[in-house]
Amino acid sequence: MQKNWKDIRRRSLDIFAVMLVSALLQSCSPTPTPEPIVEDSGATSVRGHSDEIRLTTESIRKAEIQIEESKTIELVQILEATGTVSPDESRVVRIRSLARGVIEEVYVRRGDRVKKGEPLVQIDNIELGELVGQYLSQHLQLHRYETEVEVARKFWERGVELLEAQAIAKKEVELREAQFKNAQVMVDRQRAFIENTEEKLHRFGLTEEDIEILNEEHSGGHRTASHSQLKAPFPGVIIEYSVAPGEVVDPSQELMTLADLSRVWVLANVYEKDLGIVKEGQMVEVTTSPYPERVFPGKLTYISDVLERATRTARVRCVIPNPEHLLKLEMFVTVRIPSTLRRTGVAVPEAAIQNIDGEDVVFVAGDVGHFRKVPVKTGLAADGWIEVAGLAEGTPVVSSGSFYLKSTLKRSEIEPEHGH
Repeated sequence: MQKNWKDIRRRSLDIFAVMLVSALLQSCSPTPTPEPIVEDSGATSVRGHSDEIRLTTESIRKAEIQIEESKTIELVQILEATGTVSPDESRVVRIRSLARGVIEEVYVRRGDRVKKGEPLVQIDNIELGELVGQYLSQHLQLHRYETEVEVARKFWERGVELLEAQAIAKKEVELREAQFKNAQVMVDRQRAFIENTEEKLHRFGLTEEDIEILNEEHSGGHRTASHSQLKAPFPGVIIEYSVAPGEVVDPSQELMTLADLSRVWVLANVYEKDLGIVKEGQMVEVTTSPYPERVFPGKLTYISDVLERATRTARVRCVIPNPEHLLKLEMFVTVRIPSTLRRTGVAVPEAAIQNIDGEDVVFVAGDVGHFRKVPVKTGLAADGWIEVAGLAEGTPVVSSGSFYLKSTLKRSEIEPEHGH
């Protein structure tokens, strides 16, 4: 009995020793790494094919991916240049006084729109007042000469009657005739003086009606005739203004500037390398940020013969109709100038082009959810489409959402592959 108990005790110690050694061996072995938990993004790069991407249907929907086929179209090279709006210098007038005078009243201010014939300022014209006085004096002198002609005519006619009655010598009659003709010459000369003065009055803005009023006796017109008005020669906008009531002015001083802005100039700069594809007479399109949906058509009318040294650009001038006055002076605009270079080629939407590592690419759609990056060479662009070399006509490419595919492709290159 005692022997059996010893055997049981020895076996128990052996089992404990085995368990202890097993525990020590297990503690020395490395702990196995658990499998990583990967969140499915819905977009993966196909293993072994770094140019290919697969997307789930949900990812395609969220990325708003749209497919369009490449097509063959006629393309025209478009040159874009930044420009500014300026007044048409042929429709700008600088208002000056025709003579020295005093500003009595100003009817407009800078920025006002005026109609043709609308008064701008009223001036007490010193020279005009002197000219009116001269004109009235000339008329008085004319009346005297006309009276002398009438007297000389009657004196001559009486002499002719006396000569027929042999009551006067022929020489006396001839003398009276000469006096009559001399008086008539004085009348004609005075009328010429008056006509010349009337022309000067017209230059100061007086009309035929104004001059008739001057000729009316006791009309008092001569007292107000020197108070002349400067009127707008055509409809426009006052763009410069430098005048005030009470100011003494002369013809050398600019009072204000009137511009017709129903037609404006757009001045832009074209780089030297692009001068070969633009020419005078080309039709252009002008766009501006305040009216993004509006296109203002016009014509290129001038290309400068001198380049700017610093920028190596030439100034070009475009004439743009502006009947609604939407284009404002000094406004920044974009000028689109179609060139003479035209050709037919395969094109894709401009939105389909992405640049990856300095290379232009498109993403060609395959089976559902499968896309492949394809390098292309770009060319001319027109109306949202761009010429590409390396694609056949009818190739389905991603237009909207191509940037999402680019981002997915770049992310797959950076992140470690799933499971490693």
